[in-house]
Amino acid sequence: MAEIIQVTDLPAALQQAELVDAMVAGANAKASRVAPCLASTDPVPTEDQLAEAKLVLLGAVKRWAEAGAGAFQQQTAGPYSVTTDTRQRSGFNLWPSEIEALQALCRTSGPSAFTVDTAPGCGSIHSIICSLNFGALYCSCGADLTGAGPLYELVDP
Repeated sequence: MAEIIQVTDLPAALQQAELVDAMVAGANAKASRVAPCLASTDPVPTEDQLAEAKLVLLGAVKRWAEAGAGAFQQQTAGPYSVTTDTRQRSGFNLWPSEIEALQALCRTSGPSAFTVDTAPGCGSIHSIICSLNFGALYCSCGADLTGAGPLYELVDP
């Protein structure tokens, strides 16, 4: 588990909150699980990646520590009523937007399986008998697979 944030990184008021040590440890563990590049030793995460991850985790821990803060208000006028609930929800989970932000940090750390072009196409030279030359939507000569020329051609007898 990477130690991205520490209790001392939190504002002074939050450092005294109940369960703050557990929240910080849990936030670090969750970040390491959803964004493994933050705990990687090869390559080591950059200062910018850690700073951005720290910002995301500080916001999450602050939200967890302030759970229940806010107000519940109900107004009634005749047969109509309006309820407003501004209380913070409890629960010690990262929001989907926070998970996406942490995972985006890993996508910028170098090539991954999803950034390698395994079937280059666009610049290939097709055979004269390729179905693309006859208006089809797919290549029948295999040039899209090789990235250069046809994989096989019709040989004149």
